[in-house]
Amino acid sequence: MSNRFLGEATAELHGRRYTLRCDFNAMCEFEDATGKDALATFEAFEAGKVSVKDMRAIMWSFMLHHHPDATLKEAGELLSADVDVLMKVIKAASPSRAEAAELGNAPAGPDPAG
Repeated sequence: MSNRFLGEATAELHGRRYTLRCDFNAMCEFEDATGKDALATFEAFEAGKVSVKDMRAIMWSFMLHHHPDATLKEAGELLSADVDVLMKVIKAASPSRAEAAELGNAPAGPDPAG
């Protein structure tokens, strides 16, 4: 099996379906736009310790693969409609240790996620 780092989820806004993707390109887009470390910011998001500007930038970076013309305004509107979708995408890109093992990505040791 191949290694992967990819998570997707969908959200709707004004009758339009958006597919969001968390992958290395999205993380790079986030870092280019904000100058902040993507992994550290995503961890802060999961802990509930991230600014709303960072949340909007994360959403925008997740939109770009499937919606390359996405704007920060659209990202903010989508967040307003479904703030939980960010966690869905990040969780989809962060498989449990057992799931990662099936993909060939699991590190040794106990799984902190359970």
